[in-house]
Amino acid sequence: MKPDWAAELRKMLEKDKTEAAQSSTAFVQEARKKIKTISLKLQRLLDGYSEQIIEQETYRAEKAKLLSEKKLLEEQSFNLEQKRTGWLEPMADWIKEAESLPKIAQESNLFAKKVACRTLFGSNLVLANREARLRAPSGKDSSGQNQWAALCVAHDLALKKPKKFCFGVFIQPRSNLF
Repeated sequence: MKPDWAAELRKMLEKDKTEAAQSSTAFVQEARKKIKTISLKLQRLLDGYSEQIIEQETYRAEKAKLLSEKKLLEEQSFNLEQKRTGWLEPMADWIKEAESLPKIAQESNLFAKKVACRTLFGSNLVLANREARLRAPSGKDSSGQNQWAALCVAHDLALKKPKKFCFGVFIQPRSNLF
């Protein structure tokens, strides 16, 4: 990925991060107020029970109801935070990795290329006839209908083009893959 594209994606990511934080802040603040109110009610309930104003059955029922409501609010605020911002860190990692791929492609370190390919295509690779192929989860070889076949065609096309037209060829010839 070009560095200017990565910079632009990072800017967009930061913008989304701040918007997500702002939109969830109102709900989280409201939930915290309700949780604080429930905590005060629980304390008053305990005080009433300890002074023998409230019977044990009433105390247990009200306590269970209030604790259930408090737990629900805590879970809702936690889930909201996760949904709003849970995708941001994986996206930042993806941008970082995509930005490093051209450098890895130009290096002669085959292990780094192998790791990059495994990250991109998964770890279901099989060597057959000195070619890396993707094995389908059912055990059938689907090498003709997968990203490896498309990648090989793209690589062959890239080799035919002048170097100035190629951007980010990520794979060496098939014989050097593993």
